[in-house]
Amino acid sequence: MKLLYVVHQFFPECHSGTEQYCLATAREARRRGDDVEILSLEPIYDRQDPPLLVFDLPYDGFRVRRLRHWEGLNPNEILRDYENPVVARMFRDLLQEVDPDAIHFFHLRNLGSDLLEVAHDLGVRSIVNLMDFWYLCPRFTLLRSDGGLCEGPPDGGIGCVSCAYPGLEHTASDDAAVTLARDAATGLQGSLSGGGAAAKLAALLRRPAVQIRRLALADGIVAPSRFLADMFARNGLPRDRMTVVPYGLEKGRVRRSEVDRPRDPLRVAFAGVLSPWKAPHLLVEAVRRIDAELELTIHGRTEEYMFRDYIAGVLAKAEGDPRIRFPGPFSREQLDDVLAATDVLVVPSTWYENTPFVVLEAFEAGVPVIASNLGGLSEVVRDGENGYLFDAGSAESLAAVLRQCIEDPARLRELTVEPGGTIEINYETFRRLYS
Repeated sequence: MKLLYVVHQFFPECHSGTEQYCLATAREARRRGDDVEILSLEPIYDRQDPPLLVFDLPYDGFRVRRLRHWEGLNPNEILRDYENPVVARMFRDLLQEVDPDAIHFFHLRNLGSDLLEVAHDLGVRSIVNLMDFWYLCPRFTLLRSDGGLCEGPPDGGIGCVSCAYPGLEHTASDDAAVTLARDAATGLQGSLSGGGAAAKLAALLRRPAVQIRRLALADGIVAPSRFLADMFARNGLPRDRMTVVPYGLEKGRVRRSEVDRPRDPLRVAFAGVLSPWKAPHLLVEAVRRIDAELELTIHGRTEEYMFRDYIAGVLAKAEGDPRIRFPGPFSREQLDDVLAATDVLVVPSTWYENTPFVVLEAFEAGVPVIASNLGGLSEVVRDGENGYLFDAGSAESLAAVLRQCIEDPARLRELTVEPGGTIEINYETFRRLYS
């Protein structure tokens, strides 16, 4: 079977969960004898590049076609996030050249969901993996700017202005401007292609309906959790169109070490991006509330420019507490040692997290997980079985769970931490959807 995988960024420059899952799936496809090519947006471009550039840069034995395009080709950054006619034309030509049996879309941010229309128009079978909430939310997190949770685009998209594009608040407060934007969004009059405030607001108001309509064109839609599938269903995507396939890992990705957990003092870890919605600050606050010996290691880049103010706040909260360390991120080669040195992994996310791959890796290594009782996390972390859940956003609730683990270490020993699913099982479902 000839397959084309499409993702918004890829190795070696980018290696977050989506890219890792795309690569793992491609490897399993290859192991089964299927032929995979990958198309990825290359987020870094050079001033010497032409307006649209497609070039080959293989990775791990796969042909990877890399796409770069000038942002100026589409000056409306809100529209560019989900619709790029120039990219769509290139994609049409590519499909006619590659002639795949099926396309697997892992993420389309800044490539454009209009690629789903191209595949549908050419009669090429396609499946979509819902890796996060990007099809519903420009920020992809369903988190409001005040940190509150969102259930989907409020007021047809007007409610997204203050969260995602506060620069449009003045335009969105003008009833006449909103009416004109709605007309442009529905195609009655006006244009979305310009870079002005009116065109940007129109693109934002058009986004919710267009994203769901395009998703519905796919032959298969895969959600990693029941929670995520239900959220999309509440926002207009038919629930019976979605197949729930919990993420699986490649065999051998993690080595399970024979470790007598928990140790004294308790070794607690966080691993991931130090972002407000991953909420390492909650873990630091929880530890500062505990008057007992423990070791907290926070693995992640403290030099992340995008979150520099937030990270500075996290470091300030931890200052002066010798129990808390920030050693930075770790490599893939260090993963086994990091997990072997961990008694319990904490995932304090304040957004509707799907299933961070670090949770699956922890389970593979026999490490229990303490997680927010939120979103897809509460489907994989079963309270009192393979870990514990705490009230999302509450440092005191998290501190209470950690205290119990310190005061009664037998609680952790009694947990049954078993590996989760595998990419082999996932691929069985994908291959049925491909054909």
